Amino acid sequence: MQALYRKYRPKTFDDVVGQEMTITALKNQIKENRVHHAYIFSGTRGTGKTSVAKIFARAVNCLSPVGANPCNECKVCRGILEESLFDVMEIDAASNNSVDDIREIREHVAYAPAVAKKKVYIIDEVHMLSKGAFNALLKILEEPPAHALFILATTEPEKIPATILSRAQRFTFFRLKEEAIQGELARILDLEKRSYTDEGLAVIAAHSDGSMRDSLSILDQVLSMDDGVVDGELVRDALGLTEEEGIFRIVDGLFTGDGALIVDALNRAYDRGKNFSLLLDALIDYFRDLLFYGYTREVPKGLSESEGAAFEAHAKNLDEGYGFQVLQLFQQGREQFRYAKDPKTVVEILLLKALHLKDAGSLPGDEIVSLDAAPRKKVPVKKAEEPRKETAAVASSPEEKTKDDETIPEASEGQQTLSEARDRDIIEGDKTALAEDRWQEVQSAVREKSVACAALLKDVQSTKMEGNRLTILFQPKFSFHLQMLKKEANVKALAEGVKEALGPETTVAVEAIGDADDDVLQSIERVFKDVTIEKE
Repeated sequence: MQALYRKYRPKTFDDVVGQEMTITALKNQIKENRVHHAYIFSGTRGTGKTSVAKIFARAVNCLSPVGANPCNECKVCRGILEESLFDVMEIDAASNNSVDDIREIREHVAYAPAVAKKKVYIIDEVHMLSKGAFNALLKILEEPPAHALFILATTEPEKIPATILSRAQRFTFFRLKEEAIQGELARILDLEKRSYTDEGLAVIAAHSDGSMRDSLSILDQVLSMDDGVVDGELVRDALGLTEEEGIFRIVDGLFTGDGALIVDALNRAYDRGKNFSLLLDALIDYFRDLLFYGYTREVPKGLSESEGAAFEAHAKNLDEGYGFQVLQLFQQGREQFRYAKDPKTVVEILLLKALHLKDAGSLPGDEIVSLDAAPRKKVPVKKAEEPRKETAAVASSPEEKTKDDETIPEASEGQQTLSEARDRDIIEGDKTALAEDRWQEVQSAVREKSVACAALLKDVQSTKMEGNRLTILFQPKFSFHLQMLKKEANVKALAEGVKEALGPETTVAVEAIGDADDDVLQSIERVFKDVTIEKE
């Protein structure tokens, strides 16, 4: 069976994807009979350089051209397509790079073509010619016969001598946009009568590095694995990628300091034979996208609706300083793969270091944001004019009393942090609130159903348990979370998780807290009710 990239190689200029400017210029030269004697096609692999060179060779020699396109039916076109016409020669400079190889061309180029209008020499990877070979080629290009046409294809034009560059017209072939690749893949799958999803094509396009040939090679591999639908899961399995859910679980573990969640995600990736080098690349890309989201507000392409919701939840709760530190750590760790015997160990150590960065609080300013708690703030507090002994209730022991001539220290010095005070207020001040350990059970159960839904629960302000009804409360600023939790998939995952954790009779509702003021600050004010608290 013929490979897809050969089976669907473009036959006319109109079939070429993503190189509109180059194609337009070449077609105009053919129409106006202004074909040059030498061309340089430069660009990354798989962007169509050799394919366009062959189309161009047929177009300038075609006996019955269709506009500027070759007919592909006349004897000249058929001869070039079947590689049986000696007037058109394709030479691989990687293996024919000596001066003798180019001298042989110089000897034959002087003779007129036997059948075609022009003798065409397509030299692929021309940058690999030796110095002597380049000098020999230069002699040909200085005084070429009228019937000669040279097309030099290269991925490294900077290695071609300036004397060669100055004697040829240069066209650059750019990397293809992902949208163009997806469109061509969809066309080919329609012709192959195979079902596909947009997500599956997006994953292929994202990993093809702008190369149409690479994307078709990936598609070929995917089609050989399964005769079902070409979707995101199938493509990731074919490429040995870690599924997006695994990335979300790892990032959840980093943000919450949950090492067990990270280990579980890594073990799943290992059991499924995932490539840990690609896993680290995916984490680097994910943190890069999280940091860019703060400026662009754009969710990366290729994510499903629920995955996009989880991504936005991560982005909105990421401390930028921590994000840059983790990104730098992963980038440096990427270099260790060339020396490591076990890539899994490298990734595990890097993630341990990332957890340590969070726990150590090494960042300047505020502490690292965690998804399961509001960002901690330092609130300056004053002692009341007549301090009371009740303020000692927040000290670490009953003996630690606040003296009359002392100000109350910041929360980090012998007092609860703001988030701890908030949690204490929820559990002890409101007897209807769900206990913290039970709430953790709910989150774990929901996470098993949907990682995206569980990510939305990280920003819950408080809970209420009244009979068999659990009410989950968000601050008004989290309206996006409320909207996403009303989606059918998230409603189902949340309901099933709550029933599993709290009992089959339990129902759940999600609501916004009526007051948009800082609930954390209100909680502190209730705990330190006899102390004046100033807002900055």
